Formats: sequence, C-alpha cells, structure tokens
Amino acid sequence: MKIFDQNIFQNDFKSLYICAGGFEDRVRGILSRIELVNMEKVFDYSIILKYVTHIDDNKNNLLYLEDKMKLISKNILPNVEIDISNILNSNKHLIENFQPLINFNIDQIFVDISGMSNFLILLILKALLKFFPNRNIKILYTEAKLYFPNEEEQKQIFDLIENKTDDNILKLSELLQVSGARDSLILSEYKGLFREDFPILLIFFVGHEPSRAIGLLDNYRPDIIIPLYGESPHKNLKWRTEFSIKLHNNFKVFDSFKKPSENILISTFEIKEIINKLEEIYRSEINKKIIYENFNVAISPQCSKLQTIATFIFCQTHPDIQVVFCLPDKYNPKRYSTGIGNSWIYNLS
Repeated sequence: MKIFDQNIFQNDFKSLYICAGGFEDRVRGILSRIELVNMEKVFDYSIILKYVTHIDDNKNNLLYLEDKMKLISKNILPNVEIDISNILNSNKHLIENFQPLINFNIDQIFVDISGMSNFLILLILKALLKFFPNRNIKILYTEAKLYFPNEEEQKQIFDLIENKTDDNILKLSELLQVSGARDSLILSEYKGLFREDFPILLIFFVGHEPSRAIGLLDNYRPDIIIPLYGESPHKNLKWRTEFSIKLHNNFKVFDSFKKPSENILISTFEIKEIINKLEEIYRSEINKKIIYENFNVAISPQCSKLQTIATFIFCQTHPDIQVVFCLPDKYNPKRYSTGIGNSWIYNLS
C-alpha cells in the first residue's frame, strides 16, 4: 500500500473511477483530496454505486459525490443501484452497467472501496476482471478516524453480556454495528469447487460482531473453524484485537467447533502479509492431514476491507475456495466509523 497522491492521475491513460455512496464519513476521503489538474477534469468516466437501503443515512454523501463528479469527471455514467438485501439483483445491475463499457476506451480503473461493503467489493472486482481482463486496476482506500465500538465502551459491553436480560440485549445491539443474523450468503462467483463428503474448514476473519458470527456458524455448520483476529497497524487501535478475542470468547462463539490452541493474529491492513498467512493456513496440516487436500476450504472476510481485497486475490489463485458471509438482521449506521483518516492506493493488476 502506498499513501494516496493525486499525481497518479497526471497521465495520458483513459480512466474509469468507481465509488459507492455509503453513510461513513470516509466515503468522501479520496474525492475530497482531488483537485483539478491544470484545470482539466481528472477522470474520463465515473460511476457511483447507490445504496437503496438506508437512503436517509446515505443521502448527504451521495449528493457530495455527485456534485464533486461534475467537477472532476468528463463523463458521468448512470448510478448503479445496490440493494444489500438482494445480492442477486445488485450483481445483475453491476453486470448490466459494466458490460457496455467494454467498447469504451478505458486503460486504467480506479476502485474506491471506502464506501463499499465487503461482499460488494468482491462482486465489483470479479465483474471488472470479467469485462476488463487486461486493464490496470488500482484500489483506493480511506481509513476512518474513529471506529466503533470505542475503547471506553468495552466495560459497558461486557457488563451487558454478563447480565443477559432482554433489556440488556437491546442495549448491546445499540452499541454494536449489527444485530442478529438473517441468512448465510455464498456468492455465486465464489462458490468454490467443493468435493462431496469432504469436511468443511472455515477460515474466519473475526471482527466485533459476535451475533453475526454465531449466525453464520449456525447456518453454515463448518466442521472446523480457524478464527483470525485482526491486528491494526495503528498503536491507538491495538486494544481492538484483545477486545475482539474476549468479545467472542464471552459469547462462546467458537465453543462447538475445533480451533487452534492459540489465537491467530492477522493484519487488517497489509495485503501481502494477509495473503501469505492464508497461504500458510491453506498448506498447513490438521491431524497430519494437509488442509487443501483433505478439506473443502471456505473463507468469511467479515472484518476489514483490505482483508477482503486479500481474500479476492487469494481466491483468484485458489478457485477451489468458497466465500461465505452472514447477512445481519439489522445494521446500525450510527455505530460505524466516523471521520476521515489517511487515503491509500494499491495496484491490484
């Protein structure tokens, strides 16, 4: 990852910019750092992914993106509607809007994942590889300033877990980003090559949403689960790793599944490091059986967006792997990240 510098746009390549109008402040991160270059518009084409859920929460950011695009993009293509409760329909909209672009003169594609959900990131990248197999794709990403739950809320959360009254469960759901679990989701583009009668091993990127994790495990029923706890590169966020471990232990999320005797930590940021860890697990042994030879392997990237990018790259190398998510009953937009941190760029291809 390299720190974002708008000078990357100062070239003769025909470019396409894709972003999503989500509700977090960091949705504005990249565009707020782009100024006109020599009074010329920066992008040749641009597309905004418009969420049709949480419309009121997304409205201000969507209007900002649309206004900014008028200044910096030569051609603004129609918004693509994304419904997080209807993944099949959303993917259909993506395909319908991307396919005509094959005939456009596009050399470079910039994908700003800052406002994208993890499953949307995977759908976008798979569609781009399908329609633009030989193009240069760059990932743009903006960090948040503050992530929820925050450090001061830890004791309150654990007190509510210890005393699980109906009232406390409602209070707990208000403190976490999501509550409940509606269904497990396997993206058709990432269904893997599962073999009949082989046990399922799930590599799980653990976040801070235990009810979502429980829902996925109850629905998906893997035979073995390997939890990977995210480790932030920022010193002020190091506490979140231990918080995630304790949060899931207190909920007894992984009790009914075999797991490694030690907690496995993994970066939430360094894409190459994440890929290397996934490769290490994929080729390691359980009870003297090599994992990729003796298990159907699945991954659930429900933590950081950059872990999702690493998952995408890893699945391109290993098409046998299945990707699975859990859709929550309810999102809590007021409990997601706030503020705008550093912006970064990663050369995907």
